[in-house]
Amino acid sequence: MSTINVGTVSSTAGIKFAGFNGSGNYPTGLGVGDAGFMVYDTSTKGLVLWDGTAWSSVKMQGAVNDGTSSDKAAASALAILVDVIAAGGTLNDVKALEGPLWLNPAKFAGSNSGASPFQVFCDMNTQGGGWTLSIKYDRSVPESNGYNPYSLEDQGGRQYNGHTGLSTLNANGAVYETLNIRDLITFNKTLGNGYGGRWMMHACTDSGSGHGRAEYTGSDFNTAGQASQSRTAGSSTSLSHSPMFSQFHKNVISDPDRLWDTDGASITNSNGSTSSTYQDYQSPSDITSYGGGVFYKLGDDATNPSESYIQTNSSYIDNSSDSTARVLRQDTLDGNYMFSCCGREGGVYCSGTNQSGTLTGHNSPSFNWGFDSKDNTQQTYGYGNNSCIGTHCNSSNSANYRPGKRMNYMFVR
Repeated sequence: MSTINVGTVSSTAGIKFAGFNGSGNYPTGLGVGDAGFMVYDTSTKGLVLWDGTAWSSVKMQGAVNDGTSSDKAAASALAILVDVIAAGGTLNDVKALEGPLWLNPAKFAGSNSGASPFQVFCDMNTQGGGWTLSIKYDRSVPESNGYNPYSLEDQGGRQYNGHTGLSTLNANGAVYETLNIRDLITFNKTLGNGYGGRWMMHACTDSGSGHGRAEYTGSDFNTAGQASQSRTAGSSTSLSHSPMFSQFHKNVISDPDRLWDTDGASITNSNGSTSSTYQDYQSPSDITSYGGGVFYKLGDDATNPSESYIQTNSSYIDNSSDSTARVLRQDTLDGNYMFSCCGREGGVYCSGTNQSGTLTGHNSPSFNWGFDSKDNTQQTYGYGNNSCIGTHCNSSNSANYRPGKRMNYMFVR
């Protein structure tokens, strides 16, 4: 194969690659035979290489965007991890960065080229690191303010809402704060073939302030069915169900705009249709087909995570209490948007559902994230037994309807 000598082609000019504004505008229809095709992303100001199956960012020499200052803002915690390692840094270098780092997901994802950077807490240790804090929910705020609201509202996870409060894990007087997680999925997918833009970590703690990663990480992730180790977290000494790991459904990875779209055309909340078309979160073949599922060990390499999984609730709740762990399949009704239930008020993303063999409720999920739905109603059903990670599922502080701990987090990588 011949090569191009830039100096021979021109003594004053290099090679100019075609520009495309964001991954949604990259050339399509490429296959294995097109490996090596390269374009310039005008939104991220970087080269992107087609490796035969996916697009990957080309690493540049020079200053690393490690998030340590606003002028070194990166797209995500995972982007920082990848860039630091590519520049010759070690895993210990990555771990040492944990804490508030400067990010600008909208700019790098191409959804808002004029966006300004801000600080977000980044977990650079748990299960390989690279986790961007994307949702923070304080159970105490709705309980002291008449439960209005107690869900994530209709753009929860789809817009930047109070996002500067995500710079710490502390309570700060807001019910919830969110990033636009679609931007994280969009950009992280460009980092590698299959490992970026896929994972969520659901975590919680009773502590309202002054805590860090050790306060919500209570498992060694080594044994299927093993309850996590106890951790002292504020007034709690039994943080035995944090964190939990799940995947975005494959249709959301391919089209991030579908994520929790409360106004989607197929949404059936408020006594709409029900469905017998479901995905079993305890079925390896269903997880392979659709994504989702709950996993106990991803491993120490964020760019090559293990996909060994355990039964839906075995990190905390005995599996016999949630024997079917069913959710709507990603190609039917609310499942198109990664909501778990249909025919009920409120949008819900949870680990599974087992309500008399139907898909109109859930029972003992490990995590429950509720959203205002298409008609602006909130979820008023569910069962958490004071153990769920996420949001309330009713305007009640009964143990059956509240998250198990005060502070609840969703991280994305």
